[in-house]
Amino acid sequence: MRSLLSRTLLRASLHRAFSTSDEALDVVYRKLLELDDSDAFQVTEAQSTAVNMATLGYSVFLHLPTGAGKSLAFQAPALLTAADQTTLVVSPLIALMHDQVAALKRKGVNAIQVSGGERNKSVPLTQLLSGQRLVYTTPEFLQMNAEMRKWVHAAGKEAKLARIVLDEAHCVLEWGNTFRPSYLQLSQWKSQFFSEVPITLATASVSDEDIARLAELFHLHLLTSVPGDGGGTDKSTRHGQMVLVQQVTDRKNLRMEVVRKTSQAAPWIANRVGKEPTIVYCMTRKEAEDACLALVRAGCDAGVYHGGLPRKRREFVRKQWMMGQLTVICATSAFGMGIDRSDVRFVVHHSIPLSLSAYSQQIGRSGRDGKPSVCVLLYSEADKGRADALTTEGRDFDGTGSGAISNRSSRGEMEEVSAFCEMITGCRKELLYSHFGFRFDTSHCVKNCNCGVPLEAARDFWQEEEIATEHKSNVTKPDEEDGIPRSTIEYQYHKILAESRRLKLPKREALSRRLVRDILETEPASEEEMASMRGIGLAKASRYFRLFRFD
Repeated sequence: MRSLLSRTLLRASLHRAFSTSDEALDVVYRKLLELDDSDAFQVTEAQSTAVNMATLGYSVFLHLPTGAGKSLAFQAPALLTAADQTTLVVSPLIALMHDQVAALKRKGVNAIQVSGGERNKSVPLTQLLSGQRLVYTTPEFLQMNAEMRKWVHAAGKEAKLARIVLDEAHCVLEWGNTFRPSYLQLSQWKSQFFSEVPITLATASVSDEDIARLAELFHLHLLTSVPGDGGGTDKSTRHGQMVLVQQVTDRKNLRMEVVRKTSQAAPWIANRVGKEPTIVYCMTRKEAEDACLALVRAGCDAGVYHGGLPRKRREFVRKQWMMGQLTVICATSAFGMGIDRSDVRFVVHHSIPLSLSAYSQQIGRSGRDGKPSVCVLLYSEADKGRADALTTEGRDFDGTGSGAISNRSSRGEMEEVSAFCEMITGCRKELLYSHFGFRFDTSHCVKNCNCGVPLEAARDFWQEEEIATEHKSNVTKPDEEDGIPRSTIEYQYHKILAESRRLKLPKREALSRRLVRDILETEPASEEEMASMRGIGLAKASRYFRLFRFD
């Protein structure tokens, strides 16, 4: 829900944070108006909190869904700093930086992108960066370019570096140990040279455990609630305290489908998406290329995008798709970060994603204009086997040796994705929310998530007419443990884990899979009856009984 932050309230907020004239406040207000592209300055509660905490000097962890305005939440504070101060934005993709800087320049904001070959080397870098309010760069350029390092260190020493922003912060964990080690080195660099400069970590795709890991990496004390003292704590220590600002939005316009994958995937995708803007996510580069070729043969205007292609080729394909000259783009997981296209009608996962965090972020790129959109996950045991090998052995299925897929995902994360795909009862959206530590009120479910549709029954989505009766005799039973479907046990187990994470309890205080299976078999009628079961007790029963439903 969007809330209007009126001019009067904004001015009052700025007066509390700054000692400045009404004339200066008017300039800031106009800039914020321009950034928001609206007739009145509108922000969500999460954006407002992030801006306020940043202007008060706190570090901020900004966890907002795709399309919820993360950029505004770190760009606005940059305009509220002193005129001679710069905000440094470190971003993973050159295309993403290019789009954001171009938008800022159109609005009259002094911003620049520096990442290597695109600049005029006859002009000293320090001269180019002088007077810029926002400087965008990649982690590699920041680490490896001597001129860039010199400028940053000088700005820090002269108190002209207002804040460091790490956009798409989940990449530190997903890519830092594989093909972009500069991401992981950012935490050491920041701690060593700029420990007193506040930082904003921004992402749409991160779990509670990853938030805690990132806070630890950057040596920050994580505040899970907004300070209630209006910034009354010692200003000299605020940079070391990171305020968690997060929001999960129920995108009712997105229909989530999980469908059994067959050999006829390409013709079905081509028929299903028609001429609608579509992203097809693939596990590896080779799969993206093969899927693209198959879709072209099926009559689609399709292109391929992945990190193994030359930069100019990637940019050409991206622009073709953005301008509507291509209907479908087949890509690996990185594509879409920062892409400003609101009319994506289909997001198709050609193979299983490696985590629910990645899945959530990628489907969030559809339907940002609020119109109905469809997110289809094609699931197969063969793809699950490939994903398991990637996460446990670090194998590279595209044959490039480039580490195009991160091996950070754990077997536990893959089990969550499998449970999401294979579940027979319950609400998929509830499981997706619980992964991020949020509760979803299933009474509000509008059945746009294959809710209650078993994976085998979902085969019917491949046919244009209803043929469920034809399959009834051929459907194999899912794996079971003593009569309880394994997917049901996994679904309930991960709900328990999510609740224990929300309560900040160690994993040993959750319920094991064996206990979950026992509870599902016994179907206790009350907390007391559940507490009397072997291995549970009153404390666990009081925490977890309400999470079970026995129909």
